[in-house]
Amino acid sequence: SSLTARASDRPNGLAPRAALRPCARTPARAAERGVAEPSACARCVMATPPWEAVLAAGIAGLAAGVSTLAALRSLQRAGTAGGGGELRRCEVAVGSGLALAGAVLAATHALDAPHFLKIFWQDLAYSWEQKRASVLDTDRVEYRCWSTDIDRNGHMNNAKFLRVLNYARRSFWTRNGGWHFVGSRAPPTNMVVTASTIRYRREIKCWTVYAVATRLLHWDGPNFYLEHRFESLKDGFVLAICFVKYRLVSDDKASAAEVLGCLDSAVRDWSPSPAPELAAWISFDELSSKALRPQGRS
Repeated sequence: SSLTARASDRPNGLAPRAALRPCARTPARAAERGVAEPSACARCVMATPPWEAVLAAGIAGLAAGVSTLAALRSLQRAGTAGGGGELRRCEVAVGSGLALAGAVLAATHALDAPHFLKIFWQDLAYSWEQKRASVLDTDRVEYRCWSTDIDRNGHMNNAKFLRVLNYARRSFWTRNGGWHFVGSRAPPTNMVVTASTIRYRREIKCWTVYAVATRLLHWDGPNFYLEHRFESLKDGFVLAICFVKYRLVSDDKASAAEVLGCLDSAVRDWSPSPAPELAAWISFDELSSKALRPQGRS
């Protein structure tokens, strides 16, 4: 396809890009530009809960454990006062187990542990892959709609679609080396979502297995534009489609083209022209941003 063509054989519709700074892929260039070579720990980015979540989980777990032990102690005193004697050792063990279970459940809920565990296991699975994907490859991952994803209508809640896309984007950037590279740059660099628009076309029932196909459509300045498609495994129908704008944030104002060029030399000096629907969405995003700015600010 035209998207996989080399820069030396650029088809129509692929606009040339301005000259970029040297890519820091070698130790010499990395030292020259102050960019660190990717390290193994870089893949831990986003798989580690923030300290606020850890603190909340610790407080919730401690509160649940103390409350359960206090209730157990009250039962013990009631038994003694009623002439029943001390609670038997097995009952104390059961009570202690309930206190521990309550603490773990409370901490897990406060930490949103399933989210971080899912990212951790996904990263661990991809760490065994030998071949790195191109930034222009479509990443396709299958997911299941669980009972925790549905609302009272018995289908996936609209907000859960966007939550799944966190994992899909993580998969896309992990497999092509994007997270690995960005997570180990100096100065510290991050990629954040600044806009997304999703269209729902068909419901996803509980227990249904579906696929999410993610691809990079366009980039300009510090921005990446991705498309996510929720696809039915039965007939390939597009269940939902989403455009996402990703922005690079760094002190040296790194550009999307610069980062992509370091990952794949084939895209170092051009970007695919946006399709009409994407161009209209980008225009909407710019107009919305302009309309929300205080008057007098450009």
